[in-house]
Amino acid sequence: MADIQEAGSMKTKSAESSSNTGGSIFKVLIVSVGFMMDAYDLFVIGLVLVILNKLHPPPTKDELKLAETAITITALVGAAIGQLLFGFAGDRIGRRAMFVITLSTIIVFDICSALTFPIDGRLWICLSIFRFFLGVGIGGEYPLSATIAAEGATAENRGCRMASVFSMQGVGNFLAPCVVLFLLFVVPVRAGGTVDDLVWRLALGFGAIPCLMTAYWRFTLKESSQYQKAKAAMPPIRQILPIIWAYKWSLLGTASTWFLFDISFYGNGLFKETVLTILKLNKGKTQHELLVNTALFSLIISSIALPGYYLAIPVVDKWGRKPMQIFGFTMMGIIFLLMAIFLEELQKIGILFVILYGLTFFFSNFGPNTTTYIIPGEIFPTQVRAFCHGISAASGKLGAVVGVGGFAPLLNLFNDQPRNLFYICAGVSFLGMIITVLLIPEKKNQNLETHEINDEETINIKTNVQ
Repeated sequence: MADIQEAGSMKTKSAESSSNTGGSIFKVLIVSVGFMMDAYDLFVIGLVLVILNKLHPPPTKDELKLAETAITITALVGAAIGQLLFGFAGDRIGRRAMFVITLSTIIVFDICSALTFPIDGRLWICLSIFRFFLGVGIGGEYPLSATIAAEGATAENRGCRMASVFSMQGVGNFLAPCVVLFLLFVVPVRAGGTVDDLVWRLALGFGAIPCLMTAYWRFTLKESSQYQKAKAAMPPIRQILPIIWAYKWSLLGTASTWFLFDISFYGNGLFKETVLTILKLNKGKTQHELLVNTALFSLIISSIALPGYYLAIPVVDKWGRKPMQIFGFTMMGIIFLLMAIFLEELQKIGILFVILYGLTFFFSNFGPNTTTYIIPGEIFPTQVRAFCHGISAASGKLGAVVGVGGFAPLLNLFNDQPRNLFYICAGVSFLGMIITVLLIPEKKNQNLETHEINDEETINIKTNVQ
């Protein structure tokens, strides 16, 4: 009789596990589509800027640099704000409600970006404003998607689930040049090979379409049972900082490594002119041909980088987050160092230079680009998980601002020779590896419940740890 009851109990647990697994996979799919379009919106702007500079060039070179910097950095600053704002609200109010708001924000400002109009005769002013608010919505997706994916998985497959969500960044990056190339060939070309304004407008507005298609299912998502339990024991706001302080070294590790990684990841994009020259894609008989070549280059680089995302998915739960991050940072540092030392020789062997350049993105994705997203989603208590992830991600966007805003003047200072910037990227990568060794904990195969805060006494204990 006892055996029958035990068997029945096991069968019930198995059915519940199967049901939970199905529900969590569905959550991953819904979250993944949103994250894909977030990445698309962030990466497509590089190609849109090339088109805008050809069709509506600012009157001076200085204003051209200002326009490019404003359009790029406003989205990054907006993303940092969104990461902090929605990370905090996701813990206090709820993941689902904030997830709906971020999606709505992205849809609205994707459409607004497509409808950009001149302010004082300048398109870039209006586009920068819309991109800032779009960035707020995109930024909010980072902590919310990570916590939803983490809380909907088991200890054994959590890394795989979170890496699957993050891999959609690679798909979004790949999709951006595909969409632009499609539009360049579909939208009629003006006389003299000039591209129509419809190309960049449709490219910016495309991001809203998949978001609209998944909006219903995002509205129907339910909070995880883990978050519902944690919310019942939600500490008052005055205790949030003491709780976070108890995890100060872990947070310093996740924030600083994400900051350092994004310096090289976003700054690395400035070397594309060197690669374009090597591939002979920086020329074209017409404006249309030149833009096609630029989009093809983006497609090549994103194709080289894409496998890194997918290799990380089956490996991260077996190998561990910390070893993968150390390996990725180390390989990036070695490759950047080789590119700096042997720059002239590599430029003569163009294909080898392009391969090494692409491998920096490959090891980014099979390394810190994926793990900096996963780790802060699983090492903090549920009550502050989204906020701590938001702090870490916002640090990353600050690093992106440093990379984009700081590397360009340095490149001009070095007469457009990237050698010294490669040395800087190598140093940043090795520093990220050292910090990972010292400050990042390994949480492979550990339950999220090990970090839970259940009552006042536990709060007091945890806030006095360390």
